[in-house]
Amino acid sequence: MRKFTINPKVRKWIRIIHRDLGFVMVGLSLVYGISGILLNHLDGKDPSYRIENESLTFAEGLTPEKFKQIWESESDRPKLNNIGETAGKYRLMIQGGIGEYDPRTGMVQYQTSKRKPFAYWVNRLHYNRVKGWSPVADIFAGALIFLAVSGLFMVKGKHSIAKRGKWYLIIGLLIPILYILLAG
Repeated sequence: MRKFTINPKVRKWIRIIHRDLGFVMVGLSLVYGISGILLNHLDGKDPSYRIENESLTFAEGLTPEKFKQIWESESDRPKLNNIGETAGKYRLMIQGGIGEYDPRTGMVQYQTSKRKPFAYWVNRLHYNRVKGWSPVADIFAGALIFLAVSGLFMVKGKHSIAKRGKWYLIIGLLIPILYILLAG
C-alpha cells in the first residue's frame, strides 16, 4: 500500500496561507460568532432592540385632543405622532413604539424599543442585510472551507489525517449528520 504524503513545498504553502488567512478572518469570525450566539438565544425577543413597557393612569373619558394635551405635558414621554380609535380604545403611535389608552379605565400602556447598536449591526451583517455585504460573506464562507480543508493536511506524523486525525474528522462529520437524523 502506498503511503499518502504531501510535497513539503505544498505543505509549506498550505501552512502559510492557512496562518495568514486565519488572521484576516478573525474579525469576520467574531461578527458571525457573536451574532450567532445572540440569535440562538432569542427567547421571542429581537436581540437588536431593548424593549421597554410602561403603564400610566390618566383620567377616564378623555377626548383624543385632551389626551394629547396631557401626554405632551410631560417632556420625558416619547413624542405622540398619531391617535386612532379602535374598539372603543385609542391606538397610540408614538416615537419608537406603540400604545393604547382605554377611556373607560384611564389606563395607558405603551411599549418603546431602542436599538442596541452593536447587536443591531452584527445581526444585520449575519443576515446579509447590508448592501454590498454578499461578496464579503461569500469570501468568508470560501475562506472557512479552505481553512477547514487545509487544516486537514497541516499536521504530520501520528496526529495526521492518515492516522489519529481521521477519527476526529469522522466525529466532527457525524455530529451534524446525527443531529439531522435524530432531530428530523
